[in-house]
Amino acid sequence: MTSQRHRLAAPPEALDDDPPIGLVMTPHVVAIAPDAPLRVGLRLMAANNLRHLPVIESSRCLGVVLETDIVRAVALGEPQLLGPLVRALPTVSVDERRSAAARAVLAGDVDAVLVSDGGRLVGIVTTTDLARSLAAGARAEPGDSQRPCPPD
Repeated sequence: MTSQRHRLAAPPEALDDDPPIGLVMTPHVVAIAPDAPLRVGLRLMAANNLRHLPVIESSRCLGVVLETDIVRAVALGEPQLLGPLVRALPTVSVDERRSAAARAVLAGDVDAVLVSDGGRLVGIVTTTDLARSLAAGARAEPGDSQRPCPPD
């Protein structure tokens, strides 16, 4: 039975199929202040092809505002500032791996996680980034997740 177990084991090149978060995350983070008007946030998201907009106050990330939440608030005419729409977002360390980001997404209320390095925001990982990484395989190159999303 032991020899059969060895034959079924993954080959050495497949053992590390969980790349570092730095290969998966989008490192260029566009952020906004909580007192910004909704329409400014929406325009910023549209101009940068974003669905998640981190909200920063005094160099501290409060969470994110989702594109759908801004559109809903604009359509309903309330509130006028982004602050009330901020959602807490799970955070993973830049030292983590893709699987940690995936687990954090599953545990959270939104489809993204923030990446921090010593408390400083250094990136974001969305479900799109995770799907791209999985589709590319374990040999993803830095920057693969930075391609803009194709239009839906």
